[in-house]
Amino acid sequence: MRYRNMLLPPLLLLLAGTMVAGNALAQSAASQRKGDRSPPATVRVAGIVLKWIRADKEANFRRAEAMIRQAAASDAQIVCTTECFLDGYAIADKSIPLPTYRDLGEPIPEGEHFRRLAALAAELRIHLVAGMLEADGENRYNTAVLLGPEGKLLGKYRKQKLGHERVRNSSGDSSDVFPTPFGRVGLMICADRTEQAIVRRFCDAGADFLICPSGGMFGPKTNDPIVQSRSRENRIHILFVHPAEFLVTGPDGSILERTILGDRLLITPDELGGQRDQNRVFFFDLPLHSAARKPADATATLRNAAIRH
Repeated sequence: MRYRNMLLPPLLLLLAGTMVAGNALAQSAASQRKGDRSPPATVRVAGIVLKWIRADKEANFRRAEAMIRQAAASDAQIVCTTECFLDGYAIADKSIPLPTYRDLGEPIPEGEHFRRLAALAAELRIHLVAGMLEADGENRYNTAVLLGPEGKLLGKYRKQKLGHERVRNSSGDSSDVFPTPFGRVGLMICADRTEQAIVRRFCDAGADFLICPSGGMFGPKTNDPIVQSRSRENRIHILFVHPAEFLVTGPDGSILERTILGDRLLITPDELGGQRDQNRVFFFDLPLHSAARKPADATATLRNAAIRH
């Protein structure tokens, strides 16, 4: 009897330990089933730096599609084109007859190329930011759409600062932000970056980071100091995607990534595949959520890459 009593405490301890371990495994399994995982530290963003072909929507779509697929194959979660990539920023050429120009616009979400972009986002399971000319009744808008990985329209933004575009386009009037799994994103377009008030409204609305499809001035002399200033003023990352430049600025106004690709925005059809047809997919791993609005850490290691197309 004494021998049995001596064995009892170790047996109880063994049973108790087994039960605790079993409960821990069960809780871990339940957490995994619920998707209870540590959030990722960054989101991989890709910029499609691609020269335009003026007023040729089908050619521009085909060229961009191949690069969007390339970006997704390299694990990009957000992919962004340039401003008005579909029509090749046709508003710049006022010699295009007005009816022809207006026909380049398409309704959202009913338009043919919009639906093809939505299907592409769904197929690749990415968030896609795409610049296009939007037709809404009699009005035409320089618009950027945000498509989700199910192919649904999560939001659209209409350019506010139009300048020379006013003769044919209408301006937007809001600086909305759109929720994503990676934080709240604000979309602005090209010249909007030059207006402090426009950019400030995105940040006041709670944007965690800004994406700027563009197609105007570029480079360190004219463009980059402006984007740096907007980042510094608002303590926010800005990703700038242009036919000749990929730029990322940090919350302290520093340049985190910059590549100039050629000296032109536009090519002619007979220049396709030639020396002037420089295009590439660029990547940047963007710090997520509240980290994007905190002072930038100059010593942080950010994984960036460029894949030549």
